[in-house]
Amino acid sequence: MPKRDPVDEIIEYHQPLLNDGHRVPDADGHDLTREALARKLDALARSPFSFFRGTFHLMATDLLNDRVPGAAATAPDALIVGDLHLENFAVYRGAGGELCFEVNDFDDVGFGPADLDLKRLCTSALLLPDVPLSARLKAAKAIAQSWAEAVERLGGRFPIAPWDEQKAFEPVTELFTEKGRRTRDAFIAKVTKGKGRDAFGEDDEPRKFAHVGKAWVATVGRALDEYRDSLAQLKVPVTRQWDVLEVAYRFRGTGSLGRLRFSVLLGHDEERRVLELKEARPSALDQARRHTEGAARERVQTAAIRRLQAEPWPRVAGTHLGKAPALCREVQAEEEKLSTARLRWPPGPRVVRRPMRRGDRPTAGARQRAAAARRGVGPGRDREGRRRVCAAVRAGGRG
Repeated sequence: MPKRDPVDEIIEYHQPLLNDGHRVPDADGHDLTREALARKLDALARSPFSFFRGTFHLMATDLLNDRVPGAAATAPDALIVGDLHLENFAVYRGAGGELCFEVNDFDDVGFGPADLDLKRLCTSALLLPDVPLSARLKAAKAIAQSWAEAVERLGGRFPIAPWDEQKAFEPVTELFTEKGRRTRDAFIAKVTKGKGRDAFGEDDEPRKFAHVGKAWVATVGRALDEYRDSLAQLKVPVTRQWDVLEVAYRFRGTGSLGRLRFSVLLGHDEERRVLELKEARPSALDQARRHTEGAARERVQTAAIRRLQAEPWPRVAGTHLGKAPALCREVQAEEEKLSTARLRWPPGPRVVRRPMRRGDRPTAGARQRAAAARRGVGPGRDREGRRRVCAAVRAGGRG
């Protein structure tokens, strides 16, 4: 097996995002794409789970090219989510009006071994932060067992009923209870904090939204026109004409940081709506197999959402941000992702660890982390790798 260099692979994967066509300056000329990629680098170094969450392309390449002994696919190809992990599930209100709990990230949807989704989901359980190993193993085994039982029970029958409040249990029940009550007015007040409902708030640290220049405002305007045409083709009713109040660059997620991503605030009298436009890059599944995707990527994602979500997002359709394919959808007030913070064990408030003091006995975990640091391995400890990625971002991908 040829020797690999994960750092080089990370740089190569992000190379297209460093081209001039992806540069998004804010109103002061600051490069928002580079800021997003810098945030992604920080996120990857934060923990094993964060690194895993933000590097699906590495896992796809490893598994689909037989780099991992004993992990060869044992199932036929099927339409799969690809980047399926525990934080890619969310509560939202679907097209039918009911709250449901579903997969909510289709950036890497495509055709691949049907068991790849299961392997990635189980691995995410094994990497959960702040959870004892015994509990993580139990969770991974429970996921695998329930997956096998569901496949046998369904037998390929469609449609599949959505996972609603009646089927939910903790911590999903908590999500339903908390977010199911959030009104649209409360949601709009949150995203426009301090701006009087007419602009996105930029006061968070780090900021979630950033105002963009006129060129990208015009590009997003053309994308919205195409989006409305796509909705018409899908026979999705658009009840009224909305005015565009603001276009902002959106910082969100881990794996998708650096992609073209915008939030649009719409207004009609006193009513407000929020749309999200997100670049639809080629699936890491196809890239790992060196396949060239024939169909338009935005259409592939739209069709996959309608197939894989039991209760699809309302008003989701394809468009383009300049030459880049993109997906546009309306953001619902009740949307909330399942976070690893809700999966801590035992449940309860997060424990704030005080710094070690002289005389304290280091835990086994602390000893392992110290040993990893001395060896120069582990998330956030590969200083040379981090330096190379930073240099590539600063040089615009030339290094």
